[in-house]
Amino acid sequence: MKGLIIGLGVLLGIFLGLFPSIKNPKPLWWKVVVAVLLFSTIFLTFVPYVGSNFRTFKFVAQNITDFSGPLYFVPKSNELVNSDGRTLLPIVSTQNPSIVDTLIIEKAEVPLEFTQSNRIIANVKYSRELDKFVYLNTVSINPLLVLPYVPQLGEQIRIMNFHVPCAWVSVVAYLFAMYFSIRFLKNKRFEDDELAYSSAVLGTYFAILATVTGMIWAKINWGSFWNWDPRQTSIFVLLLIYFAYFVLRQSLDNHEIKARLSSVYSIVAFITVPFLVFVMPRLLEGNHPGSANSPNAGPILSTQGDTLNILQSLGFSLGFASLTALFFWFINIRIRIINLKNALRS
Repeated sequence: MKGLIIGLGVLLGIFLGLFPSIKNPKPLWWKVVVAVLLFSTIFLTFVPYVGSNFRTFKFVAQNITDFSGPLYFVPKSNELVNSDGRTLLPIVSTQNPSIVDTLIIEKAEVPLEFTQSNRIIANVKYSRELDKFVYLNTVSINPLLVLPYVPQLGEQIRIMNFHVPCAWVSVVAYLFAMYFSIRFLKNKRFEDDELAYSSAVLGTYFAILATVTGMIWAKINWGSFWNWDPRQTSIFVLLLIYFAYFVLRQSLDNHEIKARLSSVYSIVAFITVPFLVFVMPRLLEGNHPGSANSPNAGPILSTQGDTLNILQSLGFSLGFASLTALFFWFINIRIRIINLKNALRS
């Protein structure tokens, strides 16, 4: 289900980009659809709460001393047990009612919101000695939207809706730069060279956005913005390759030679993109989820059913759809600008 939802977002973005035409002005309904997709992505990124299930919370707590975080549960307030001035409260998983655990409340009185009719997100810590959760404070009562707690991500799971789609769009943009470069070498139309250049520029912008959002995530999780992790190193090398492409274009004055050489360079440069983006980071050991030494394939490729819930998968999918459509919108604007310049010259 997760793969299907994300795949539909990718296909929707490509469909919107190529329909009704990549060259003609986009109609009003098209712009409204893209605006709604982008707004929905932002909404599903920042509005929902993050809540962990029992199994994930315990897994993280076993590896991090004094770990505390948000737990999502339903209290069974009719089965209270008072012991030494504290309350032992049975709690039930919101995903599977047959999974029951125990929450320790360090006082005799139970918070008023802890009734069987409420779903609760509360900050708790895990006691390894007692094998029970210890209540700290309530975060939300009956939250409408809840994102899953993913190990190594936590609250930073929100940034995935922009970080990964930006990296994806940069690959699409570089692919189109290669496509327009091939068209130029075949037809010798300078319009194709301009479009190849514009695609490469947009691809680099999105790659920089992917790098910046990744640096924010790294600062929170690893303690510094830059760690020379294989994923960071590969995108840095990719940016250097395309910066060299821009330097090449700026260093040549002859328009025809510039277009021909940069087209050949763009084709060769794209050959490195799949390796640097998809292959190399997974072959080497690193901190990034999905590295060779990572216990899982990352939240996107992981086969665990609770890694991404439907809500997070939907927000993630909308991120792919909206940012992909935005790329095609920018290319469409660039095509129209080129056509206007050609019309003015003639």
